[in-house]
Amino acid sequence: MLRVRVTGFPRRAVAAFCDLALLFTLTATVTTTLAIFLHVPIPGLREVGPDFLVAGILDRNPMAVGAVGLFLGMAGLYQLYFAGMAGQTLGMRLVGIRLICRRGRPPGPARGLVRLLALALSVGPAALGWLWALFDREHRALHDHLAGTYVILDEE
Repeated sequence: MLRVRVTGFPRRAVAAFCDLALLFTLTATVTTTLAIFLHVPIPGLREVGPDFLVAGILDRNPMAVGAVGLFLGMAGLYQLYFAGMAGQTLGMRLVGIRLICRRGRPPGPARGLVRLLALALSVGPAALGWLWALFDREHRALHDHLAGTYVILDEE
């Protein structure tokens, strides 16, 4: 029987923050480069924020819609490959945790896809499914339960 130590919520949160920062930086870089290339006016730093993005989406601004689509697409592929196939995102590697299935191996493509779709449910309504890990005995979030995965300390 494989014996592992599950990780706590703070370490998972730091890993998720690192992954989000990386994805946001990549998305902002690609969007800015594309805006420069297409001669689209770039807003000042004081103008950029969540309300700016929401207004752009509601106005059907192609740059705003494209930036959100790019972010969601990159985040999905990032999670599917790194978490599902490799068992460890870059943020997880940084904080020393990894993702396994019940057999102790990386989840694989099918389970990774289930986890990715369940992750949308976890972060959807006020991230309650993700916060579930705070109170779960095994520190598993909703998407971990639905996909049959565990986030453990990487003791290799």
